[in-house]
Amino acid sequence: MRKLLVTDIDKTLSRGETVAPEVCEACSRLRRGGWDIMVATGRVLTTARPHILAVGSEMPAIVYDGARVMDVATAAPLFETSMSPGLVLDVLEATWNAPVELQVMGDEAAFCRVQDVTTRAFFSSADLPVQDALESPRALEGIFRVIFFGQPEIVRDLSAELSARFAGRAEVVLSGDRFLDVLPAGVSKGAALMRFLKGLPERPDILVAAGDHHNDLALFEAADVVAAPEDAAEEIVGRADIIMPSVARHGFALLADYLLQGDVIGRPFKPVVLL
Repeated sequence: MRKLLVTDIDKTLSRGETVAPEVCEACSRLRRGGWDIMVATGRVLTTARPHILAVGSEMPAIVYDGARVMDVATAAPLFETSMSPGLVLDVLEATWNAPVELQVMGDEAAFCRVQDVTTRAFFSSADLPVQDALESPRALEGIFRVIFFGQPEIVRDLSAELSARFAGRAEVVLSGDRFLDVLPAGVSKGAALMRFLKGLPERPDILVAAGDHHNDLALFEAADVVAAPEDAAEEIVGRADIIMPSVARHGFALLADYLLQGDVIGRPFKPVVLL
């Protein structure tokens, strides 16, 4: 039986730049129990790779919130969808003076403004190339996503504004309390997963998806069973079949051990809260 667990990284699998040993060990047990693990994240491959290797995943990774599916070892894209230069320009013009940090993501590289100091510091620490020469909105090519980072209330307001302005032209999705993604139309973690699954000889017999925020909702649509941490966004918790403890309590380790019991295989599945 083919069993697949697809998981987000931040606040689902781990917090920060390392995966807890308890989670790594549980993932080893899960893989020995016949489960494949696939990562689906808003991160770029460079910053996601340590987490992917830590849990022993041998699957391609869904990165850039679904704009790219990449081979982890070679960094080669299996498939990808970029934004048109015109859309990039329009998004930048609409948001240039917003009180948020800006990240324009290309091929494992970031563009930002001089004032985007948090963006520059994070990606520089991860050895990801950063160009901070954006002095005005530009129609950049080879861009997969535009990210905004700021105070939660400002990000929520910006999400509503951009969703209305770019309806039908782009996907606008909250990817965390302080993060907002603008992606090419039709792009999501869920769309990327469905496209990947269509390329397999056969669909997994059971597919479990785990995530914590709005950018995981589309991923859940492709899953048989949905798991979420107890402190996930309200809409996510309401959608979950399995509610696990938070990352601080190593909830993903409990999820892995629960899946090894085999309770998700039978039908109908009964929702459960893991303590």
